[in-house]
Amino acid sequence: MILGENELSEKIYRLSLLQQDYISKRLKGIHLNVLQAKSLNYVSVNSGTIQKDLANYLGKQNATVTNILKELEKKQLIYREIPKDNERQKKIFLTSGGEQLVGEVQQAFADLNREMEQIISAKEKAQIIAGLERLIADFK
Repeated sequence: MILGENELSEKIYRLSLLQQDYISKRLKGIHLNVLQAKSLNYVSVNSGTIQKDLANYLGKQNATVTNILKELEKKQLIYREIPKDNERQKKIFLTSGGEQLVGEVQQAFADLNREMEQIISAKEKAQIIAGLERLIADFK
């Protein structure tokens, strides 16, 4: 028996692993990993974002995000632009290829969400979301 296997944190961790496995399998066909997909989705919603904001969203170090962005640039899914008013921060945008691919990424996450919602009732979903939001707020 694993110490704490019935603890809430262990259940959240286990669910997270299962979600990552589901998404990884879906993204394999479009040659992206989870962090690349999350990055594309974030840039889609926050066009012109900067690397620091993306790093905060992903919860990753700047060096890790630099590598993610380099790979996405190599795949011609994003491009970075230096604004005239601030030469120190590059803004990140999707290319047309990135815009097309982000639809597939969003569909994978939507399918995951739909599968999860088929398992629980609307009332249970509301309770889980409320509880998780309290936990998230407390840990910030």
